[in-house]
Amino acid sequence: MEGLGYFVGVVLPPITVLVFLGGLAYRLLEWRKLAMPKITLYPAPEPGADTFWSVLKATFFSPGLFKADRFLWAGAWVFHAALVLILVGHIRVGTDFPALWAALGINADTMSATVGTTAGIIILLATLLLTYRRLSIPRVQEITQAGDYLALILLLAVILSGNAMRFQGHFDLNLTREYFAGLIRFQALTPPLNGWFLAHYLLGQALFIYLPFSKLLHLGGIFFTQTALQRR
Repeated sequence: MEGLGYFVGVVLPPITVLVFLGGLAYRLLEWRKLAMPKITLYPAPEPGADTFWSVLKATFFSPGLFKADRFLWAGAWVFHAALVLILVGHIRVGTDFPALWAALGINADTMSATVGTTAGIIILLATLLLTYRRLSIPRVQEITQAGDYLALILLLAVILSGNAMRFQGHFDLNLTREYFAGLIRFQALTPPLNGWFLAHYLLGQALFIYLPFSKLLHLGGIFFTQTALQRR
C-alpha cells in the first residue's frame, strides 16, 4: 500500500499536471488554427457586448441542442450542474475560505457533506442515463468511437470510486487536506493510505491525462466556434 501511495501521491501528480497542461495547450492551438466556414450574414452582427452575451448563451445554455434533443439537453445540464458542485467541493480539500463561511453563517463541512453526497448520486444517475442513450440509439452508436467509450468508462470509474469512498470507506479528511496543501506548495507528502482514496485519486489522474485528447474537453472548442460565428 505504501508503494502504491507513493506512486499515486508523489510520482504521478507532476506527470498528470504536465500532460494535462501540455495537451490543453496543444488543443487550444489546434482550435485557433481551425478554418472557420465563410458565412455571410445579412445584416452582419455588430461586435461588442451583444456578441459576448450571445456567445455565453450559446455556450452555456445550448439553445440549438434544446431544440434538437431535449432529453440530451436536460441530461447534460444536470450532469454539468452536479459536476460544478463536485469541483467546488474538491477545491475545498486543497484550500478553504473560513472567513467567508463565518460571514455567511454557514457550516461549510455539513453543507459540503450534504451537497457532495447529493451531487455524487445525481452525477452518477445522469452519466448512466447518457451512457444508456449512447448505447441504445443507433444514430448515436454510429458516431461513437472507441475513445468515447474509454472516456465514459473512466468517468464512471471516477464517479463510482468517489461515491464508494464517501459511503464505504472512512478516510482522514484533515490528512487529505494537509497532503493537497503540501502538493500545492510542491512538497512531496505521502497521501492517505486508504484504498478507496487511492483508487479514486489514481482514476481521477488518469481521466485528467486523457481529458485534453478526448471529446470531454469540448467547452473550449464550443467557445472558439461560437465566437467566430458571432463575428461573421
